Amino acid sequence: MNKVTIIRLLLIIMITLFMIGCSNKNLVTETASKDEKKASLGNEYGFTSFNLSIDTSEMKEALLSDYDEKIDKTEAVYESKIDHLYLHGDQAMEKLDEIFKELALNTDMDDEDIIKETSKAFEVIDYRVIKLKVQFKGHDTKELMMSK
Repeated sequence: MNKVTIIRLLLIIMITLFMIGCSNKNLVTETASKDEKKASLGNEYGFTSFNLSIDTSEMKEALLSDYDEKIDKTEAVYESKIDHLYLHGDQAMEKLDEIFKELALNTDMDDEDIIKETSKAFEVIDYRVIKLKVQFKGHDTKELMMSK
């Protein structure tokens, strides 16, 4: 191989790695315009950010959920070691949408009630540690942790 061929090959490899690194599998595909999205930010579920980690006595991080809604993008992750289910982007959003529609959280709820409702909605009642960080629409972020 000559020097030019090696340089071309390295350039192709670098471009490929760059493209793979820049892709974000957690993005949810949106059809709404930015103006529509800005007007409805947080209206769907009452919160714009929901990050959950549940440890059971059998395994650490048995369930992870991450939902972040912003004006320009929404990201979603749902990973359950319990059910061997690892979803990202649109697939994770479908799963979280089912759960969030049943989850009736609001800022006036007691911290303990928020944890209980979340545990029930995600169907992990026998947890060891549950950590929840939720940003209610128009309010500060609430960080909660409870262990049994």
